[in-house]
Amino acid sequence: MPNQLTMEIHKSEDGFWAKVKELPHCYTQANDFSGLIEMVNDAIYTYLEIPDKFRKEVGFYLPKGICEELRKKEWESVFREISVKNNLREGSSTLQMCLNA
Repeated sequence: MPNQLTMEIHKSEDGFWAKVKELPHCYTQANDFSGLIEMVNDAIYTYLEIPDKFRKEVGFYLPKGICEELRKKEWESVFREISVKNNLREGSSTLQMCLNA
């Protein structure tokens, strides 16, 4: 599994859609930020043919800034802050693998 991938985010009428630049034809969409992150991970795992039973063990891709914050704070408090800030915008965002502890 790559340690880092680049996600290009676009806004649409229905929410957001994203593509993973390093993985040709790896696209997904969702209504909101947390859904987009979940769907991007599912698209990556599907693209890389990671069986469902191993997905939890290999980790979860999150935006790099969130991974850095997770190293400093508790998981739940970070997601609470993110949902309040909700500063998702169009453009590129670097995803980083956050391994399960």
